[in-house]
Amino acid sequence: MDLKQLKEIWKQQGFSPRKSLGQNFLIDNNVKDKIFRSLALSTDSTVIEIGPGFGVMSFDLADRCGRLIAIDKDRKICEIMEDRFKSRDNITLINADVLEADICGFAREGKPLTVYGNIPYYISTPIIEKIIECRQCIDKAFIVMQDELANRIVSAPGSKDYGSLSCFVQYYTKAEKLFRIKRNCFYPSPKVDSCILALTILPEPSVTVKDERLMFKVIRKAFSQRRKKAINSLSSGEFLPMDREGWQEAFTACGIDLSSRAEVISLGSYARLTDLIEKRL
Repeated sequence: MDLKQLKEIWKQQGFSPRKSLGQNFLIDNNVKDKIFRSLALSTDSTVIEIGPGFGVMSFDLADRCGRLIAIDKDRKICEIMEDRFKSRDNITLINADVLEADICGFAREGKPLTVYGNIPYYISTPIIEKIIECRQCIDKAFIVMQDELANRIVSAPGSKDYGSLSCFVQYYTKAEKLFRIKRNCFYPSPKVDSCILALTILPEPSVTVKDERLMFKVIRKAFSQRRKKAINSLSSGEFLPMDREGWQEAFTACGIDLSSRAEVISLGSYARLTDLIEKRL
């Protein structure tokens, strides 16, 4: 479907993109083909499509998989597309907020789901958190999202983009930026470029830690004041019942330089630090 066809449907149905829902529809067929070359789908795959819109990707996804569950929050879009999607017996259209949907309820016979979505920028992080929350029934996700946010997710220690989100996503997944997508490939055109991010759920977390909730608490606190040394952030306030001397001893025992800022400390080092302080609490 090209832009002319898309606008014709909108004109017929009295539809206008809603900025409040972050609606930017893919209109570049070359990008579409490139995305499909990146997806590893088979005829027994079940795909969850987040935000199918007007089916630019949906019908081709349905051609390549066994079952497509298309979830869209916009009631008007679902009303417009209901009959079109009904013409395909392997497409199920659901009018719902994906953040509230029972994703794992769509899995069959223990076969993991694949997620694809061109997602609104303003809820990209909550959607990724939802995918990770449902990791027991998902094996891969391919997300069209803001390029800048994807950079934060895939960044390594030492990068200015590396942060608590990088650690969280990389703990549970292998995250890869596949390719960049220019803003003019969408209509309406967003103000920033996008990319497609591939997330592969790891069979086991990327590092071993006894208390992962405590580890993420430590990581968030360390990054709460990025310009400060991590030890200053961690030993300030009433974060944990451990004084600065205790933190210094823990850093030294883990081989972390006392002058380190949060962005140079690896996820593995945060895990070791957490295991050590967990014994002292």
